[in-house]
Order: sequence, then structure tokens, then C-alpha cells
Amino acid sequence: MIRHFREALTQRQREIDSLVCVGLDPLKGKVPIRFQEETEQGWISVLLWMMRVVDETAPFACMFKPQYAYWSKIDGGLQALQALVAYIHLKHPAIPVFLDCKNGDIDRTQEQYAETHFNLERVDGMNYNGYMGKSTLKALVHPNHLGRALVGLGRTSNPDAWEVQDRILYDGRCVWEAAVMDILNWSIELKIVENAGVVMGAAHKDPADENGIYSDHLWKARRMVDDQLWFLIPGIGTQGGFVEETIRASFMGPGSIAINSSSGIIFAESPAGAAEQLRDQIRSTGGSC
Repeated sequence: MIRHFREALTQRQREIDSLVCVGLDPLKGKVPIRFQEETEQGWISVLLWMMRVVDETAPFACMFKPQYAYWSKIDGGLQALQALVAYIHLKHPAIPVFLDCKNGDIDRTQEQYAETHFNLERVDGMNYNGYMGKSTLKALVHPNHLGRALVGLGRTSNPDAWEVQDRILYDGRCVWEAAVMDILNWSIELKIVENAGVVMGAAHKDPADENGIYSDHLWKARRMVDDQLWFLIPGIGTQGGFVEETIRASFMGPGSIAINSSSGIIFAESPAGAAEQLRDQIRSTGGSC
């Protein structure tokens, strides 16, 4: 088990010169025929498929990110998820596994999420929704897993969320800006900032200018937190985010960001080819480690 997430992420990015996070979000209807033919049990076919994706993309992956909802929907999927995490730790121990779950609840409930994700599934990090206050983070902090990554939601990549996250508060800040500062301050107060991070969506088309690209949120977030928090960046690939502008606005060297692509890689005819292509695109636009 990886004890210090950001250190492991930094080391992995330097080792393979890649910022690519491979999202593992399986859909049962997308399982290739060859894996369906190997077993009659649906969850095993999903597991075999994802194990193959992991092995093929590992040379280009700085981290793997399974999304909890996709696994929980599959009959036997959580058993498959536990098996996949164990497989990655055994076969690719240098690559951290981060769970995308976005849990955010009162402290007692949040503690149960920590028990489930860290002690049963044994992931190396997870994200959380801090909009219910500091206890959403505090309840995840435990002496047995202080090296795990705890990453709060900042400004996400889905446009509907911006209707809330971009609202202006009485002090002139956006809601997401206040959230990012809370994440930083809570992480410092709870003494877990070493591995703490924030979800910040990729640069995207500017809603106010059809020919423009919007990356102000990334620039602002970096000025606010400097390199104290690492950024988990969704929105690249099928969501249409812009790689070069994302790199320019957020990258501060190895361990500062990880750029996620899920369906754009795992549903590709060649997952390895798709991961390599994204790795090369990131490198060519300034994201070299």
C-alpha cells in the first residue's frame, strides 16, 4: 500500500514523463465480446476487461481512478472493484489508485465511507464534497491512513455545476473560490496538506465567447493555493477540455496535477494507443516531467 500519495504520484510522473490519469469507469454494455465469452458471470467479465485496460495503459498512467458509481451499479461490481485495486497494487505497485466517489456527509456517515474505501477497497486516495463543511474532511482523517490523498471539490468540469459554483458571494468571490480556500485551510489545520488536493476542471470553451477558451478558474486557483494542493483535472477527452491551456494555467512540475481521461481511453479500440496519444499531447504542450 502506498503511504504518501503525492510523493508516489510525483515519482511516477517523473519516471514515465506522463500526467495521464486513466479513469476506470466500466459500463456492462461495453464489455468486449472476448471477455464475455470467458465467463458467464458479468462482474468477472468486467474485472477481466479492466485488468486488461490497466495492463495496456500502465506504461502511460501516473495514476488510476475508478469511479465508484459505475462499479456499484454492476451486480458483484464492488467485489470486482476490490479485486481490481488489489491487482493494481500487486502488478503495478508504483501506480497509485484513487477512488472517485465525491462523498460528503455528516461526520458519522463520512467515517463509514472512510472505512469502506480505505480499509475494504484499500484505495490510496479519494475525493470528497466539502460543501457540507469541515467535518466532510475531518471524518476522513485517521492515523492509519494519513498518507492517503484527500481531494475536495473545487470547480468541476460539468457546466450545470457552474450555475452554483460560479455564483458570486457577498465578498466578491465565487462559491468555488471559497470552497478551494476552505479545502486548503482545513487541510493545513488537520495536518494532511502534504497529500491534499482539489478537483479543478480543465480549460473549456468560453460560454461568453464562442471562439474563446476559458481557463481563468485554473489561474485563480493556482494563485490562491500555489503548489500546496495538487489538482485532479477532469474534462479532457470526450468532455472537450483544452490541454494546452490547462497545462499553462495549472502545471507547476511533477506532482502538481493529474489529467484524467476515462471513456476516451477505456472505450477506445486501443486503450494503450489513446493513453499514449494523450500523454504525447500533454508533453507537446508543456506538460513534461
